[in-house]
Amino acid sequence: MTIEQLITKLESADTGDRILDGAIGSLLGWRQKVEYVRTDPNGEPSKKVFWVVPSGDNPGVVPLFTSSIDAAIELLENIAPSARWGVSFAGGIGTAVVGDGPYCHAPTTAMALCIAALKAKLVNDNHVNA
Repeated sequence: MTIEQLITKLESADTGDRILDGAIGSLLGWRQKVEYVRTDPNGEPSKKVFWVVPSGDNPGVVPLFTSSIDAAIELLENIAPSARWGVSFAGGIGTAVVGDGPYCHAPTTAMALCIAALKAKLVNDNHVNA
């Protein structure tokens, strides 16, 4: 999934979503690993899918980027560690801005911050490639 596609999915989501968390985690280096483990007496393998942390080969749990403001801040700090940013929540809508980027709106502040951080990444990537 491209960053643009991920932003579009986040902008249309009604709530935090573990699939979206996984897509965000993939951008930060989280990897899915599949192992086949023999668990029944007949020796039939069962499929085990788990996430591997970016810094090694240890299994881990992808952070709840779309539902936890702490995890959304972790995303932002990975993408734009020195950027100014802000969030607010009013009238049932979360709003976030990163640097000089657009104000982004979502059902939660965490989702809004994820959107704003990903848009900041797009701008930074375009400046690097220009």
